[in-house]
Amino acid sequence: MRLSPFRKKSFVGLDLGSHAIKAVQLERTATGWRVTRHSTTPTPEGAIKDGVVIDGDAVTESIRRLLKSGHIHATCANIGVAGATVVVRNVRIPKMPEATLRKSIRFEAGRYVPTSVEDSFIEFEILGYPDDGQMDVLIVAAPKDVVESRVKACQAAGLEVEVVDLEPFASYRALVETDAEHDWAEKTVAIVDIGAHTTSVSVVSKGVFSMTRAIPQGGSTLTGALKQYFKLTDADAESGKTQLDFRELLSDAPQENPPLRVLQPHVDELIREIRRSLNYYQSQQTDAGQPNPVTQVLLSGGSAKMNGLAGYMSQKLALEVTPLGVFDNPRFLVTEDEGHGLEMSVASGLAMRAFARAA
Repeated sequence: MRLSPFRKKSFVGLDLGSHAIKAVQLERTATGWRVTRHSTTPTPEGAIKDGVVIDGDAVTESIRRLLKSGHIHATCANIGVAGATVVVRNVRIPKMPEATLRKSIRFEAGRYVPTSVEDSFIEFEILGYPDDGQMDVLIVAAPKDVVESRVKACQAAGLEVEVVDLEPFASYRALVETDAEHDWAEKTVAIVDIGAHTTSVSVVSKGVFSMTRAIPQGGSTLTGALKQYFKLTDADAESGKTQLDFRELLSDAPQENPPLRVLQPHVDELIREIRRSLNYYQSQQTDAGQPNPVTQVLLSGGSAKMNGLAGYMSQKLALEVTPLGVFDNPRFLVTEDEGHGLEMSVASGLAMRAFARAA
């Protein structure tokens, strides 16, 4: 679909997840943004796997249904990509003009991209010049099948894709960058987004992404563990998970709670992977002679809603862990009580790209 040059563009932020598809529409206000429309629909089972849209027709139909049920009228979508195959690396290379780097970026990226660079979209941003002979560059690489399959599904639903962003960048934009009441943007923080099948860990130091990693574990791991152990249906396992409180495990004499005991080793494994990610970041900083330790973990994503999870993670990581949703950002206005919006940060951050120049 091609847009008429005389037709006014209208935007929606579209988060295409393996478990759910979320849409957010915003309008600019004097102090921030107003959420005018938002909606969520389940992703057809198996339709999106490892970030790639496998069943394009099913995803397209879900997008159409989502827009209709949410009364969202848009001509353009801003979408995101993430996952283990998407590479974000902060590298130091010999100083060169930007035009020269653009010509050689595929060679530079080839050192860090696990798949063929010819099958990837490569972008970069020059972050600075630490000394006369070096430059710091942020390299981003995403497989073409991830990007193109998502674009195709949106176009078939009648949406022209304006921007393809990284989901961690979108979360940071909505949760941290625009929050004037906290000083997280001036610190080194870790954003941990716990999705259904994948947990994203990003370390951002004073607005610069230093590391992004995808852990192949999320809320569906816990739901599956309850389902298998207690022989439950998907719905009952999901419902049971929401009734548990991980703070019970922090008691000096915790009461016996079989469902919590089933989930504890899976949550502990996720925390170990998060700690391993933070330790890797810290080792890189130590080698570079720049301490910059992570001072706080910001917890988002739909699976971050689990009761007491932040407190449990905080004790295990020995760091302050704060659950943070987009509606906790005072610059976002909502017409009614929408909760914290823990699961809406990516879609909201994508929607904000429509106002990039104004913001």
